[in-house]
Amino acid sequence: MKESIGAKFQRLGQDIERDIYPGAGWLRKIQITLDFLWEKIRYNNELIDYVQYRFFYKKRPERQKFITHGKLVQIIAACNDPAIRPIFDQKPLFNQAFDAYLGREWLDAGTATVAQCLSFLERNAVFFAKVPDGMFGKGIQRIDRQELKDPMAFCQKAQADHLLLEGALTQHEAFREFNDTAVNSLRLVTLVTADGTPRVMAAVLRLSRRGKYADNFHHEGIASLIDIPTGLVCSMGVDREWRRYTLHPDSNKPIVGFQVPQWNQAVELVQKAALVHPEVRYVGWDVVITASGEAVLIEGNPGADPDVTQIPDQIGKWPLYEPLLREIQNR
Repeated sequence: MKESIGAKFQRLGQDIERDIYPGAGWLRKIQITLDFLWEKIRYNNELIDYVQYRFFYKKRPERQKFITHGKLVQIIAACNDPAIRPIFDQKPLFNQAFDAYLGREWLDAGTATVAQCLSFLERNAVFFAKVPDGMFGKGIQRIDRQELKDPMAFCQKAQADHLLLEGALTQHEAFREFNDTAVNSLRLVTLVTADGTPRVMAAVLRLSRRGKYADNFHHEGIASLIDIPTGLVCSMGVDREWRRYTLHPDSNKPIVGFQVPQWNQAVELVQKAALVHPEVRYVGWDVVITASGEAVLIEGNPGADPDVTQIPDQIGKWPLYEPLLREIQNR
């Protein structure tokens, strides 16, 4: 349902009070409202951009450096062939295309027989069931085989729901020390440039919270930026409530300065993966470093939200992309 004008202004008022300027008087609220309306009308920036990138506290030259929703649309339009995108949007298709980089057993229950599903269960004591088109860490269920009362019924339902089943990964000890209730991962964003070179544009450490089974930033996770040349975490962690951390709040393990193990292998992995379907130039890859030290893919997102790469340091990344996009468009 389309949001009404009245509902939008109500939401803006809530955002002002909660995220932009808590305790603002009515004059300040009017000032913020007019400032946002100018951003929307003149530059087509959305409210979410205005809030999460703290535009009220930034001058226009600094604001224009951010990859806002409109600029993300420009990136996707210039870089990604819509005919190929379903391979990334549908998890079973993604697993087929990138099987060599997954490092785990998986089964498309929608096309498998019940017997094949039962066989998968026998080999995987713990596994994940995923809806084929889930996003933001949603539509994922962690399942312990021993807790299944009726494996046959489960497989029949998994088949009917077209679920993707994946064996669980065991994460590297250095990641497990942050939190062991979920696998903590990396987000590496690549752009295949006009000359066909896969370039890592941004890198993020994604940390889960105690009791959670996903580390996604939109699923109560914590995000920190990684220095691409060295693999060192170079910013404080931040969550969706704008809380900032130098230590993980559950384990007290230091976040800032953490050296990502097997960093070069992770970079090489996404550079290779980016060339499997170079028609999709812009992809955010989720990578896990396993207990054995292998870098493996979880998934690739061709509409990767730039928020996780800009919120931690509040520095816009558009200047990194703009010249490369111009070259792609002019090739």
